[in-house]
Amino acid sequence: MRELISQALKERFGELCRKRIISLAPEKFGEQAAYVSLLRERLLKATPAEIKEDSKAALHVPDHWTETGAGCLPSLRALSLCQRLELRPAHLPPPVPFVKLLKESGPTPSRRFQLLAERYSCPLNIALDVEEEVREYVLNSLMVRDRARVEKGGVAPPMADELLLKLSLMSVAAALLPDLRFLDALNYYYELLPAEWLPSGQSGWLLVCYYGLYARALAAWI
Repeated sequence: MRELISQALKERFGELCRKRIISLAPEKFGEQAAYVSLLRERLLKATPAEIKEDSKAALHVPDHWTETGAGCLPSLRALSLCQRLELRPAHLPPPVPFVKLLKESGPTPSRRFQLLAERYSCPLNIALDVEEEVREYVLNSLMVRDRARVEKGGVAPPMADELLLKLSLMSVAAALLPDLRFLDALNYYYELLPAEWLPSGQSGWLLVCYYGLYARALAAWI
């Protein structure tokens, strides 16, 4: 069974890196054009083994809650390129009230985007044991509420920004944790979102970031 899963993931990895990512035109991403071009270049000829080895230094579960002065979005961008983050110890924020805040945000994607970006200024923290409840909430929202909305009416901003942030965080979790559900969610959305889709939200480059982190999650499981 493990061999069958590995083979399927190798095929997905190849399709993602050789077709999906390479089809993205850097000039369409404005000031992030250089980032998109660099990520495409790094993934175009890389093998899963090379990506897996390359990821070891940057993608790891922290020993404790950490923070980085760069913030969530630049940190996700760096991790997709496998650049090591400058980390420092930080105080652990309470997990339960945070989930309550997410649940109370109602039909406001921009608010959830802000909450997640603020909490995960260091995206590696999503893989800590204490974040299990948050991971479960994000996974459930992706596979129930967001899934229904995308299947019904596609993805429009600001939902696109929130969706891509959650998929990027789930990619980090999938690369670091032995829970196949996270990777299953990424696989599902890869098939659900149109190959030609280009987000119009302010963080449209997160689509490329999600693809880059998804490639690293696939490599971790191959």
